[in-house]
Amino acid sequence: MNDNRLLAVLALLVTAPAMIWALRDYRAGRARLMLGSRRSLRQVERADNPRKFWGYTAFNLIASGVVIVFAVLLFFKPPE
Repeated sequence: MNDNRLLAVLALLVTAPAMIWALRDYRAGRARLMLGSRRSLRQVERADNPRKFWGYTAFNLIASGVVIVFAVLLFFKPPE
């Protein structure tokens, strides 16, 4: 396994728990902004503030999607 594939697998391994966490929060009706520390947790409930809820959910999906797309591209990149 070359370095590109190793980095791609590691990126997917890091992103998978974040996607599971975001999906579990979405089903529970809350969203957390994933970009940030665990000490300053930015959490919002769907019933309290739906606009922020959908914004945080969209940001989490876009951030995770970008990582997944680049990891797949890196995985299939031919070695130099």
